[in-house]
Amino acid sequence: MNSKYWCSVILLVLFVCSVVVCARKNDFQRGKEAFDKGAYDTAIKQLNNALGKDQFNPDVHYYLCLTYAALDSTEPALDHFVKVSESGSNLKDDPELRVLMATLLGIEPYPSSVIEMKRMNQFKGAFNPSGDRLAIAASRRDRADIYLTDLDGSDLKRVVTGGMNTDPVFAPDGQSIAFVSDRDGDEELYLYDIAKDELRKLTDNLAQDLAPDFAPDGKDLVFVSNMDDPYKWEIYVINIKSGKIGRLTDNKYWDGFPKYTANGQSIVFSSKRGESEDIYVMRRDGGGVELLLSSEADDNDPTMVGENLFFKSEKDGEWEIYRYNIRNRQLARLTNNEWADWNPRISDDGSKLVVARRIKQRWVLNIINIGTPISSEYILSVIKDRRSD
Repeated sequence: MNSKYWCSVILLVLFVCSVVVCARKNDFQRGKEAFDKGAYDTAIKQLNNALGKDQFNPDVHYYLCLTYAALDSTEPALDHFVKVSESGSNLKDDPELRVLMATLLGIEPYPSSVIEMKRMNQFKGAFNPSGDRLAIAASRRDRADIYLTDLDGSDLKRVVTGGMNTDPVFAPDGQSIAFVSDRDGDEELYLYDIAKDELRKLTDNLAQDLAPDFAPDGKDLVFVSNMDDPYKWEIYVINIKSGKIGRLTDNKYWDGFPKYTANGQSIVFSSKRGESEDIYVMRRDGGGVELLLSSEADDNDPTMVGENLFFKSEKDGEWEIYRYNIRNRQLARLTNNEWADWNPRISDDGSKLVVARRIKQRWVLNIINIGTPISSEYILSVIKDRRSD
């Protein structure tokens, strides 16, 4: 046989070997890709194939853990978390993984700190663009004022008083605050210029105008109102400079809690268009409405940061805060305590959360650093205690 023949044989053997090796390598890759697409059954099949060839691979255990967590399969998810930890891999310290394990274990995934404000009722807080200051609606009795403060409650300054003032939100440049006030007899939208200490009325009607949110370019405010029908709450937009108002939704259902996405091209909101309150997204002009998240419980007050949707829900029996990744459909519970959590507001970079909790007959704001979940060592100790009972 000539050298050409043997060269062909060698090339064929090398090709077959490469196919076999690639197939083995691709079990994990295909499983990972299936997980990213939310095809969890396929992900489990492919990842288990990969695990059969390398049972100690921490990457495979990591993605199996994430996949089982997405399916609420608690014990398999915990098993694979233990395997990841025993391997010595740094994957055990992945923040997303720790939050999911805390969710499955029913423990608070993040530490929180109270904003000290001399025992005032703190109804709602909103971060400034840099995330180091808050605008807070708070009161000593039954009338709320707007305050500015550092995150620990220091450097406290009252900037708006008179009437019931609530729903504060910073402009994108941090120089002004939009809020709701009934100082003229009904709820209207106002704008407070921080540097000039000036107040400007934005809406003037006999309706209730609520829940404002700035467009990222600072030119418009989206809000909720019953201005066209006292029994129908719809979403509107007002141009801050001209005062021109446009209606974005028009149906027989309750629409509320509108917030712009970071690029300003879409608005997320909640609506009772089904049997429960669900979360939707629409274009900035009100068109192209799509269902974003639905469950049997009421889900509302959404905020979109990147591919993560933050919202509050009573899906587990009481109002808690959740994060839903719209890409891989991963759901994580961010609060888990004996109190209902209300009015969640997220910092622009998605690293901090402020929520209102009613504790001992008083509303208290809590800051939660959602960039630093509880440690993997603590999670392992909880798993160990749980399995020893």
